[in-house]
Amino acid sequence: MFVKKWMIRLMLVLLVSVSILGGTAPLAIAAQPQAVAILSSPPVYSGVSKAWPGDADKDPAHAAATKNGMACWTTSQNPLNPYIYVDVASSAKPAGATYAVVSVDYFDAAATTLAIEYDGQSNAFQATPWMPTSGSQTWKNQIFELSGIKFANGTNGADFRLRVHSLNGVMPEMCFARVQVTFATTPALAVMNPSLLFTTNSANLDFGTVGDSVSYDISDDQGMSLRTGSIPVGSDGHALLSVQDLGPGFYNLTFSSMIDGQTLTRTTTFGIVTPTPAGALSPDSFFGIDSHFGHYKSLEDGLMNALATIGYGHIRSDINWSLIEKQPGVYNWAGYAFEAKSQQALDLGMTPQGVLAYNNANYDNGKTPSSAAGLAAFGQFGKAAAEHYKGKVRDFNIYNEFNGTGFNNGACGITAACYVQMLQAMYGPIHEGNPDANVMGPIATTFDDNWYSAFFAAGGINYIDTFATNVYGYALEGANTPPERTLLVSKLPALVKQVKQAAGNRHVPVWITENGWPTYAAASTEPQQADNLVRAQVLVKAAGVDVYNWYSAMDDGTDPNNREHHFGLFRQPVDGVLGVAPKPGAVANAVLIRAVTGKTIGDRDDLGSATAYSYPYTGGGSTTRVMWSTSSEAIALHTTQPLMITNQYGSTQTVNPTDGTVVLTLTGSPVYVTGNMDSLGVTQSAVTMKVADRSIQGDTVLVTVTADRSNHKTDLPNELTIMANGVQPVKLRTSPGKVTSATISVPATTLLGQRTVAVDVTKVKPGNVGNNKHKPSLVAGLRATTNVVKPFEISVRPEITSDAASRSYFLDIALKNNRSSPLTATQVTYQVGPASGTVSDKVYVPASGTASMRVPVSGIPLFDSLSYSVAVDSADGSGTLSGSISYAPIEPVDHRTLPAIDLATQATWVSILGARSGNSDLSGQLRINYNNEGVVIDATITDDKHFGARAPNAMWQTDSIQFSTYDRVPGQAGGQRVEIGAALLDSGPSVYTFTAPAGQQAGPTPGAQASIIQSGSIIHYVISVPWASLGYSGPPTQTIGMSFLVNDDDRGSTGDSRDGFLQWGSGVGTTPKDPTLFRNAQLVQ
Repeated sequence: MFVKKWMIRLMLVLLVSVSILGGTAPLAIAAQPQAVAILSSPPVYSGVSKAWPGDADKDPAHAAATKNGMACWTTSQNPLNPYIYVDVASSAKPAGATYAVVSVDYFDAAATTLAIEYDGQSNAFQATPWMPTSGSQTWKNQIFELSGIKFANGTNGADFRLRVHSLNGVMPEMCFARVQVTFATTPALAVMNPSLLFTTNSANLDFGTVGDSVSYDISDDQGMSLRTGSIPVGSDGHALLSVQDLGPGFYNLTFSSMIDGQTLTRTTTFGIVTPTPAGALSPDSFFGIDSHFGHYKSLEDGLMNALATIGYGHIRSDINWSLIEKQPGVYNWAGYAFEAKSQQALDLGMTPQGVLAYNNANYDNGKTPSSAAGLAAFGQFGKAAAEHYKGKVRDFNIYNEFNGTGFNNGACGITAACYVQMLQAMYGPIHEGNPDANVMGPIATTFDDNWYSAFFAAGGINYIDTFATNVYGYALEGANTPPERTLLVSKLPALVKQVKQAAGNRHVPVWITENGWPTYAAASTEPQQADNLVRAQVLVKAAGVDVYNWYSAMDDGTDPNNREHHFGLFRQPVDGVLGVAPKPGAVANAVLIRAVTGKTIGDRDDLGSATAYSYPYTGGGSTTRVMWSTSSEAIALHTTQPLMITNQYGSTQTVNPTDGTVVLTLTGSPVYVTGNMDSLGVTQSAVTMKVADRSIQGDTVLVTVTADRSNHKTDLPNELTIMANGVQPVKLRTSPGKVTSATISVPATTLLGQRTVAVDVTKVKPGNVGNNKHKPSLVAGLRATTNVVKPFEISVRPEITSDAASRSYFLDIALKNNRSSPLTATQVTYQVGPASGTVSDKVYVPASGTASMRVPVSGIPLFDSLSYSVAVDSADGSGTLSGSISYAPIEPVDHRTLPAIDLATQATWVSILGARSGNSDLSGQLRINYNNEGVVIDATITDDKHFGARAPNAMWQTDSIQFSTYDRVPGQAGGQRVEIGAALLDSGPSVYTFTAPAGQQAGPTPGAQASIIQSGSIIHYVISVPWASLGYSGPPTQTIGMSFLVNDDDRGSTGDSRDGFLQWGSGVGTTPKDPTLFRNAQLVQ
């Protein structure tokens, strides 16, 4: 049965079966040879030279295991070595093959992700997208399609390697039984365009497939279907679909093909914008983008063309000192990607901006230069760069984020005085290389008033031509902090004034070199990123900034939980997508650039509301206003002339006012209004719309439009027309003194999350002759949002019951029915770590209600992160939920029965500036207990070096511990996080609250007691913290979140001196803090 299921999956993508399975090759496959590795002990190979587990221990016998009766290999338990390597025999790869389809049979041990890194034409470690697993504890198959293969043993001596993503630093026991490789010249099914951002004069989707036809479904930015169809595939394996007539917008695409009797389906997005406006691609442009030249390999040409299409005048990337000056005084520019890519940027009309950084092995032991000799060498490198790129590149950033430890590991430290020394070493030599060079600094991590003051006091302004800085605030007030609540508004205008004051008679422009909002799981959604991008750029321009660079052009990876992977405006390719696909932000930025290029921003319009924003841009004989609200409010635009209204993705309509007024609903998504107005401001609209706060995925949405003429002074037509995409116009009759309504049904969406429903309410405007006889005028452009949810939702929480004699462990499963009719779950299956089971009885869930069940789990490891999965079958469809949870019983301090948490094996190391060499470097035993007064942290830490030269509020920079609590189940929103640190400082033991509960302040922890004793390399912490100092009135009875880490400083330098930290749980040691990564803890008897 296992082989048959596996064969069916292989047929789906036209895999060629090897002789042991008795198949034949479909005609679409380029060649017959195959490669198969059966990962047993010993392994069996066909067309494979060898396979091995990991980088260090390559002995297959050490990886051999058995899961559900099937022989397989597990990866190592080291999160830094999560690989299984496969080397395909050279005879197995047919000449001319450009694709490899890799089928992997694996034991689904955890809810994590899998990927393949392979030897490709552009990169020896070219990566496929991460593919999710569910933790079903069953055998499964995953197929990866590798494009642009090279297979010359470039991946550490292999052709590819399987990679498993760790769970909060813990490796799940995924096990691999069989790997099969089939070579081809055509993808099974893919959209082939190098970029999926098109212009209106050239918008064609290019599909490649081995099927006979391609079916497609195109929907708008809200997931509402616009067009479906099917097109034949030509003899070359391609099918072209023109989408030019769709016009500007952001679109979702689902496409499929019937292959060997099975339907293969892919999804992606694309965008259409008008051609790049004249003047956008200019050194004088306000708009810039950050990229990583050379990082994206074969994708880069498509990406660069897309960035120029958007209209970015500037593009920023590193000029890496260490990779250019490998021998002292010898500079190899041609060997570094900036050389070719800066020229490509110039050819496309963009102005390159170089970041001179970071260190060089020839100077200062390979660290950030700080000695006289190192700084002088760095200065000569700057001079050589300015001279080499003269006439091409003149904008040079001096280092990047010098005031943080992410890049700066120099002996001088991260102070402003140290940075000014670097500027002094760079400024003169760079201008010797090119007198017209633009030396830019300080490129700080974000706004730091004290650091900036020290910079100005040290005369730093005299050694720069442009004041430039990075600034981030996407999590300043929690996930998706809007730009209006960040430093861009609260501090940037004052900083611009401070720069001008410090510069005196010199003109020193101000540039933002990095700013952005990531779209990973715990941050902004993609539509929110698009909103924030436009609003941030307008606010920054209004503050007096000359150039703004968004970070960054493209996602650096596909891990949904990795913040650094998701700052981009374009996604990494996924299965069936060979080029770069835009997020909504890419299209939104193109629309803003087209709206304001050639225009000058004016002061913010006073709309009579603190939450409504309108900025006029004037030029070329017209005024365009960029308008939005951080709330939702109606704005009256008073005019007698037509207005052109453009939504955030470029769809434009020209509207006529009704009785001298047009009413628009402003939301967080900006709109553009072009035309002359007599006045504008907030209003109480007589025409409103309402949608349900929540709607169901796949169901139509009811929209009610109401006309209120209860006030006899309200002037509305007796008949209105309601118009919405996908809906036939509906008449709404109004009457003086009455409130009347009409309801329309808006088509369904397949997308989850916030959906914006737009409705135009018009009046037929009487005319005299010709086409103007019945010309409509806009009464109100209305918008409202609804949150689209699944028909039912699954949630879980770990539960421990206890008394003085025993403890039992359970998984609580809740089913929430979002429909207004009852739901019956026919089967519920679950898995937690090694425990699994089935609820075979039907579960009845009332309409709009919740049903709960408690299932026992046994034999589970305590204090560890465990994968879980729950699957529910019902007549209304199936649903799954997977992730990680933990069971951490917190015992009374006077009734300890459990062993301590072993930080050497149950915690994970996170590197900052160095490595952990072993247990003698850093390890320990941790106990977390409680009494009626508070929590007690008892940690015995082994640390070969101890430093403590810090004030209490900076103890985290050196040897110390940190622990944090969250008063709800990790992952449940709306809770309160508290963070406390403890350290043996030079001034003595200290306990400090970094994040205080409501009503308290950061500072020495109230009521805390500390015993911190050092004996040689052992430091024993016993820290007691009152419940009140953690925000509790007493011992909590519910499951809460907890996380702990121990910081390791082996250098004793200034600033953040940590090599790294060992963490039990996660979400504390890096920013933004994330309690969803805490461990589930519960007080027990």
